[in-house]
Amino acid sequence: MAKLVEELTDLQVRRQKHALNAAGKPCVAMHAVGGVQGLYIKCSPPNGSNATGAKSWILRATIGGKRRELGLGSYPTVTLKQARELARDKKTSIASGIDPLAEARAKKSALLAQRAKEITFRDLAEEFVLIKTKEWKTAKQIGRLRQYLRDYAYPSIGELFVRDIRREHLIQMLKPIWEDKNPTATRLINYVEKIIQKGIVDGHRDGFENPALWKGNLELSFPKAGKIHKVKHQRAVDWRLMPQFMNQLQQLDDPIGSRPDVQCLSFMIPTIARPSEARMVNWQDVDLESRVWTIRADSFKSHYDWQIPLTSQAISLLKAIPHRSGRIFRTLNGREIPDNYLSSLPDALGFDGVAHGFRTSFRTWGQEQQRFSEEALELCLKHVDTDATRAAYARSQLFDERKKILNAYANWIGNEHNA
Repeated sequence: MAKLVEELTDLQVRRQKHALNAAGKPCVAMHAVGGVQGLYIKCSPPNGSNATGAKSWILRATIGGKRRELGLGSYPTVTLKQARELARDKKTSIASGIDPLAEARAKKSALLAQRAKEITFRDLAEEFVLIKTKEWKTAKQIGRLRQYLRDYAYPSIGELFVRDIRREHLIQMLKPIWEDKNPTATRLINYVEKIIQKGIVDGHRDGFENPALWKGNLELSFPKAGKIHKVKHQRAVDWRLMPQFMNQLQQLDDPIGSRPDVQCLSFMIPTIARPSEARMVNWQDVDLESRVWTIRADSFKSHYDWQIPLTSQAISLLKAIPHRSGRIFRTLNGREIPDNYLSSLPDALGFDGVAHGFRTSFRTWGQEQQRFSEEALELCLKHVDTDATRAAYARSQLFDERKKILNAYANWIGNEHNA
């Protein structure tokens, strides 16, 4: 028969204290309060700002043949009367075959699952941005992603829970920009689709349906992009005028070395480089003896190590530059050459074009020659977008064929009589 415990009053409970161990140091004490078998007030020693020590309610009970301790809350937040009522309820549940601990764990699990779905699109998008920061190669890509989200996605769906985003929300997001800013709208919905898909696999939405899916879904609510938006290509100098252009360009660098922007563009054009690649080329990536410039896989848009054959004209230009360390092309005060410096040169010389357009000038020249393979011409542009170019790159990068092409092109644009 269980030993009867005197029922303590609230005043007596308030006076209960922690204990001292054999060494005289404060320790936890458990005091039976009576009224319900197994109900105790747990008194902890003083700790920090709590000079009297914390008190809490504990119910000792046998569940499934094991002695367990159930927490019923802190004192005096939970009063003596409330603690006895809670203890009786728990004992009744145990007698009915219910495990209060298992029940509490299930409720906590359900609460956590619910909270997992209560993440806003903005918060999930910021997680996505952090992932892409480590994956993408340039700050420009991340900056564009942040701008699209900030300007177009967040005002519409930023504060919605990911679980609550519906097709109609995305239609309203796209409507103001679909016709006027179609390329932006296309990129935006592509980003949003990926972010919501992340939400689905992370458990922030029920089911696997992505409301941002374009094909067979959102596309049904908008006119086709090709009908409302015409692609505007980069302005490119006519390939037939390239010899004349190169002659006038080189005359700008007088005295030699006074125009680093001219030198950079003069290097960029015969190597068929992108402006960003030419502006950032480093001496450590150039082998003058082997006549090769290597663009590393971890730079710019490249996923491969690219070996660019250097023509005699490019080698002569590089050898004329006095310094041999760090970035090759820099302003006279040693800073990075801005992109617009290169793009402004064609207009300044009276030619219709921008820096990136010289890649188009080259490609058109290559088509007109009709003596070079499509794979080699595309690899000169560092394009590996088809099965044929991927296979060609995997074999040998078609280095020797590209070398012949770049030498032929350099000879063409270097001869003013071809104009």
